[in-house]
Amino acid sequence: MSLSWSFRRKVLYLAAVAVIAAGMLFALYELFFTAAPTCRDGTQNQNEAGVDCGGVCSLLCADTARAPQVLWARAFQTDTPSIGSGQAGVYTAAAYVQNQNGAAGARSVRYSFQLFDANNSLVIERDGVVDLPPVQTIPIVEQNINVGTRSVARALFAFSEVPAWERVSAGSIPVLRMSGQNLLPDGSRLSETVSNDSQTDVTNVSIVAVLFDTHGIARAASKSILASLPSGSAQEVVFTWPAGVPNVVRAEITTLPSF
Repeated sequence: MSLSWSFRRKVLYLAAVAVIAAGMLFALYELFFTAAPTCRDGTQNQNEAGVDCGGVCSLLCADTARAPQVLWARAFQTDTPSIGSGQAGVYTAAAYVQNQNGAAGARSVRYSFQLFDANNSLVIERDGVVDLPPVQTIPIVEQNINVGTRSVARALFAFSEVPAWERVSAGSIPVLRMSGQNLLPDGSRLSETVSNDSQTDVTNVSIVAVLFDTHGIARAASKSILASLPSGSAQEVVFTWPAGVPNVVRAEITTLPSF
């Protein structure tokens, strides 16, 4: 018995639809059931300790990552307005933060400095974003904070979000060496030479200087960005406090390379 043309056409259409549906099902199977596991697939697989964290993944799981510890926070007056000048008093705020996660770092972490007067009233709040490299002690500095005619008695530092810590391979961190530190007795000038002992050029290196008195209390801080330092080269970094910083006896300069 011969089949009508219309019936054969329907059969061809149905066959084509079946082939397309089978192809789509095969693609979905390949995507969800046979694709190689990764650290960004939203599934706890491989030898991960959690979803996309721990094990072979560089991201530390939230229950194992340790929160950074704020060691201290201070505000330093860098410019005092003269009476009737209408100018603003200017402060620098600084904090020392301890990274308790060893060879792990966190990128683009939001934070805030709050400056208070002697009556514990908020004078000003300054927000910022910082990368926390795999360095044990991380200084964070905010400069040029205008407070008008008010005075600042204390500073409070806090992170505005929980950092996402990731393991950082040692080979991705440039080897920077500091040498030849020179601090003038009046605390007006601090210099040191930074050398790039890495095999590659480095860029955007934050360098932070903090001055301390005989009691180990921070008395001044400053920050500089080294835009570029070619491999095998060296450059002197200079920090100045024109009015001087009395009673300082030592300085700490920390390099915070990008990672």
